[in-house]
Amino acid sequence: MTEPSAAYFMLACHSPEEGDHAQYSYEPDDEERSWIIGQPFDAPPPVPVPVTVEPGEEGLQPELTDVPVPLMSRRLAECLTAAGVSNIDFYPARVTEQASGRSHDGLLAFNLIGLVAAADLSRSTFSAPDGPLLSVDFDGLAIDPAKAGAADMFRLAESVNGIVVSRRVRQAILDAGITTLEFILPEDWVG
Repeated sequence: MTEPSAAYFMLACHSPEEGDHAQYSYEPDDEERSWIIGQPFDAPPPVPVPVTVEPGEEGLQPELTDVPVPLMSRRLAECLTAAGVSNIDFYPARVTEQASGRSHDGLLAFNLIGLVAAADLSRSTFSAPDGPLLSVDFDGLAIDPAKAGAADMFRLAESVNGIVVSRRVRQAILDAGITTLEFILPEDWVG
């Protein structure tokens, strides 16, 4: 298989081959707090960040999820930190299964700081009923490396649900043996 030569990739978590990921619930401590707009918090959330799994929603722990609150595994956080990604604030999370009462601390809530308007809209396929920032619906994305600058990991300003990583960060994750993530070529990304 030929190695992709793209400078940037969209980051996603693989669905497990067997079973399903747990489905999480989160009650915000502050209705004004947004975990996905790329801005640092005025005050940190209470820790550990409480996340629940409703009865019947149990499953495997994902490496990365963005809903209802951004969470990632500790090993992914350690890998990103070792790779020099410094624009993420991490907060310990406690996941509690309501049915069993079991809880674990294997995930970290995270706030990825920095929105970058890196989309080359003239080469992307999209609809933008609310304008060209925050909630553009892409059906194929072109990233302009000049607009991305030196950023190694960021949220896409045009569509904040999109997490972008550089080729260098992708390689660091792969070199760490993390195989549970998907690196989508921007032109193939739908989001």
